[in-house]
Amino acid sequence: MAIKQFVIRFLCATLSVLALIGLFNYIVDPFWYYRDIEIKGFNAVKLKFRDVERHVKPPLLIREQPEAIILGSSFAEIGFDPNNKFFTDHGRLKGMNFALAGAPWEMVQCHFEFAAAHARIKRALIGFHPDNMPLADCEKDFASIGQVNIGEFLLSMSTLRASIKTIRKQDTQKPSHTRDGRFFFVRDDSGVNIRFGEDFMRRKKQRPRCVKASDMLFNSGAGNALDLNGLRRMIKTAKEHHIELVLVAYPQHAYSLELDNQCGDQDDHWRAMQQIASLIEAEAEPYQVHAWHFYNYNDITTEPIGTTAKYWQDSMHFNFEMGDVMLADIFGENPDGPKFGRPIATNRIKTDFRDYLRNRSDYLQHHPEFQGNLQQLQHICSGPANKCRP
Repeated sequence: MAIKQFVIRFLCATLSVLALIGLFNYIVDPFWYYRDIEIKGFNAVKLKFRDVERHVKPPLLIREQPEAIILGSSFAEIGFDPNNKFFTDHGRLKGMNFALAGAPWEMVQCHFEFAAAHARIKRALIGFHPDNMPLADCEKDFASIGQVNIGEFLLSMSTLRASIKTIRKQDTQKPSHTRDGRFFFVRDDSGVNIRFGEDFMRRKKQRPRCVKASDMLFNSGAGNALDLNGLRRMIKTAKEHHIELVLVAYPQHAYSLELDNQCGDQDDHWRAMQQIASLIEAEAEPYQVHAWHFYNYNDITTEPIGTTAKYWQDSMHFNFEMGDVMLADIFGENPDGPKFGRPIATNRIKTDFRDYLRNRSDYLQHHPEFQGNLQQLQHICSGPANKCRP
């Protein structure tokens, strides 16, 4: 009898402890999954969401039912505010940043398919690099998207440690994301110039013998045809679900654009945009699917880079202040037309490229310090006392 009572008491005590752990983890909600209790100074600052966002964002989409979503990699996750008034049609559409840090094209395509199947999406903005967009096997991946192990979220020791850390770090740490999914990354952290230097150091390792490319117009017929079957499938899905699909080629700082020119990547990007525009025009009406680029030399892309910057976190990760300018161009109703961006269209891609070259030439002529500043950033990681990551 004594053994039986001991076993019963032990089991009751164990279950009670597990219940308390589960309740504690539920209240603290370190992964921002439940979102029922948020108390300033206790659990309002979520530190661990970035570690589990690929698991948590899909079920949040199902629960929140947004009508306007942003997809892409960290560039889109950092740079676009899903509550922007132009993107949400002045608040008439509920927005969500559904982008994921490090997401390759195939993942972006599958998450668009997932969103179209599980929410009443009316508008989707998708960031992309002008390159291949192959067809992903989304049926294979669908089963794993949005699957959350509730038992692990409530009862595991890793969640308990995350809960304790969340409480302990409330006064010293910043959240990783906004509630609607935008990623802060290293926003407001000093060392923007160092991060530029690190980007350029990586590029030099990848392309050690860059030579200056020609400023002649690119040959749209040269080069290999891109694999755009994934984009073709995405356009079909958008048409089936009556979704306005907007594709945005990620912008770059002028320093990065200049290295594209020196490394011969510039022509490849414009040639890719020509092929992408051709596919869109063949597969969809312009009011339903359209693409934009923001390659230019202007006040934003040529922002001086010191230890801090307003629009840039590194040479390609842009802040939402630049994203707001882009969204105003795409969805705003400026009677004078877009201010910084241009729609990507086959009948004007060469004109846009010619304007781009002219703007570049004019800017470099009036800013002779530009190349010297670029050289400084390229070599900022070369000194023995540099703070660059290897």
